[in-house]
Parts: sequence; structure tokens; C-alpha cells
Amino acid sequence: MPLKLHHAWACLVMLCLHGLAAAEVPAATAEALMRKSGIWSQLGDVAAQVKAGLAQSSQDGSLPREEIQRLERIADDAFAASRLRDSVLQTLSREVTAVQSADALQWYDSPAGKQITAMEEAFSSSFDDLNRVMADGNKALAKASAKRQSLLSQTVKASRAAEAMASMEINITVGVLQGLANAMPGPGKRSTADLRKGLEANRPQMVAANRGVALSMSALTYLPANDKVLEQYVRFLSSKSGTELSASMMDALDNSLSKAAQRLGSAIPRAPGTTSL
Repeated sequence: MPLKLHHAWACLVMLCLHGLAAAEVPAATAEALMRKSGIWSQLGDVAAQVKAGLAQSSQDGSLPREEIQRLERIADDAFAASRLRDSVLQTLSREVTAVQSADALQWYDSPAGKQITAMEEAFSSSFDDLNRVMADGNKALAKASAKRQSLLSQTVKASRAAEAMASMEINITVGVLQGLANAMPGPGKRSTADLRKGLEANRPQMVAANRGVALSMSALTYLPANDKVLEQYVRFLSSKSGTELSASMMDALDNSLSKAAQRLGSAIPRAPGTTSL
């Protein structure tokens, strides 16, 4: 089955990017940051979002229902919330400093921070269909004032969402292929190095495309927020701690989702038609 998930991967990443978490803080602190930022909750939605992407890629009826259900079980295991959370937690505990975590907790405990987290969690839990989400996001963006559009653009820029989406999209795609290669060693398969080289050549175009995706999804995510709340969010994202935390979170998510993608790829069967990316 052609796993046409490239765009779905990018959107999946976007769901997690705004939750900023915990170099060298206690695991309890890292977990508190994950919970307060909303990333803990959002990671619990990833498996369902992956399955939605699988369902969309198989709408042509090329796979029997039993095979789709089997792939869904594989996704549940590969992207299990406990696995993703443990991986992110370990990375954040190593990379985030006490100063960064203190600044982040101050933000997350503020009224604006709580509003932002609540909106991101609500968006993640309601993400069911990519086409619907993009259509609704485009409508929200079109109706936004010039000031609002500027704030949304600043949010996307400050979080480096488009750049991170491209990196994780590349690494997740390569991860699936690597998992397939590990499960089915032998000649005749496209190497992961070749695939990565081809994807990296398209990185500028991917970043540009993802910037539009991130902007539309942000318009929908933060629709309930007023401009003052968004201004406070941009200030936090643009601060020294906010910038450093964003980088750590992106690394943690990239690592966690790439490993999950390898698990997914290694569990895909050898049956003809199920291994084409």
C-alpha cells in the first residue's frame, strides 16, 4: 500500500510543536512541564492521528478491511502514548536547564499560558480529518484582521514550526523506510541515504509549504484567543528561554517520532503493495 503520509506527518508534527517542555532537570520537573504545556496530552492523540492518515491513504480500496485493521493495530503499538512520552521525557530531562524550566513554568501557570495550552489540547483531540482542518484553518485565516495575521505569522516564525515540520517530516519518512529495510534485508530496495538526500534537496520547498500549513492550523488552533494573549505568547516564544525550549522540544519530538516510525515500518508486512512509501 502506498503510504502517502508525507503531508500527514507534517501536520502531526504541527500538533505537538507549540508545547514547550523541560538540560538536566529532574524527571518530575520535565513531566510537569510536559503536562502544563499540553504535550503530554497531545502525545496521547498521536496514534489516532497516524491511523487517520493511514485511513486517508487507503481510501482507494486497494486494501481489504482486515489489512487496514492490522495496520491500525501496528500504529497503536508503534505510537503508543507511553513510549512517546518516555522518549520525550528522557530527552528533555537531559537538555533543559533549571532556568529554562523555571521560565517555562511561569509562563504555563499564567492565565495566557493556560489559555494557549487549553486551545492546543482541544485542537489536538479534535483533529480527525486533514482536509477539514485545513479548510477550516484557511477560512479562519482569511477572516482574520491584518494585525491578527501578523501575530499568527510571528507565532509560526518564533516557534520555527515550518522548519521543524520539514525536519521531522524527513526523519519520520526515512524512519519508516529504515524500519522496512530492517525487517526485509536484501538487495533491490532504495537506500535510506538516497531517500534522505532526495528529501533534503527539497527542504526549502518543504519549509515554504509547511509555513502555509502551520499558519492555517495556527489560525484555527488559536481562534478563541484574543490578540493580547497571542502577543504574550509571541513574547514568550521569542525570549531566550522560549527559543531554547523550542529547540529542545523539537529535538525530543523528532527523536521520539522517528523511532516510532521505524517501529511502524519494521512491522509492515512483506505482502506486495504494502511497502511502497
